[in-house]
Amino acid sequence: MSTKQQTLSWLAELPEDSSAWRELHDDARLLRDIAAAEDDVRNGRERPLAEARELLELKWTQRRSKSA
Repeated sequence: MSTKQQTLSWLAELPEDSSAWRELHDDARLLRDIAAAEDDVRNGRERPLAEARELLELKWTQRRSKSA
């Protein structure tokens, strides 16, 4: 059984209302974002720190306003 198949099998055993789903979702998003960032660096898509910070602050402001 592959790693993917084994993982899906374990996930199928989780109850629908398990708090583990939220944690799993958050972890998966983080890992996806890390992989995308690593790909960006490998392909030369980098930003100066000040520019990246400004962009992140803008995105967080937008997210906060949507959730409020």
